[in-house]
Amino acid sequence: MPRPILPCRRPVLIGLAVLLFWLSAFISPALASSILEVGATGGLPGFDEGELPRYLALHMSDAGLTEWRFEAATGEGLPANYVLWSFTLKPYDGGEVYSHHPFHSSRGTSSGLRSVTLEARLYLNGVYQTLAVGQALMDGPHDRHLAVAVTEITRNLLGPDGAYRRIDAGPPRTDPQR
Repeated sequence: MPRPILPCRRPVLIGLAVLLFWLSAFISPALASSILEVGATGGLPGFDEGELPRYLALHMSDAGLTEWRFEAATGEGLPANYVLWSFTLKPYDGGEVYSHHPFHSSRGTSSGLRSVTLEARLYLNGVYQTLAVGQALMDGPHDRHLAVAVTEITRNLLGPDGAYRRIDAGPPRTDPQR
């Protein structure tokens, strides 16, 4: 037969329950980050199929947004919550891809920087929310300029001052009575 809780221990147990309930309000948001799967339409020169979503998820995590977690999309179909990236290589005269060719004296070669426009579209519960756009000059698949652009666009999409946070902001009120 279980022993009854002594009357002097009851306030301690109630106090611990209240403390745990109070702490859960602060701990839960930190632990319960929203998972966004990351996908890409099309591709970028130098990336193998399937490599681009992993690369994007890695550099989206560099944005330091603790309430979001990014994972490369895998499998068929679209998940409920995801960011879909698309890329457009900037055309030059006659439809060519515009390339800068700075000369590397140490290697005796020139490299081709490609101008690319990046778009990141946010979908929550399968419904389109908003997008953020940016540009980068990239010199190959793992260029630091491309990584920086992905990180900045992620902040512009999901950060505290990002497009997703401004959806319901609306215009500022001018009537002091409201």
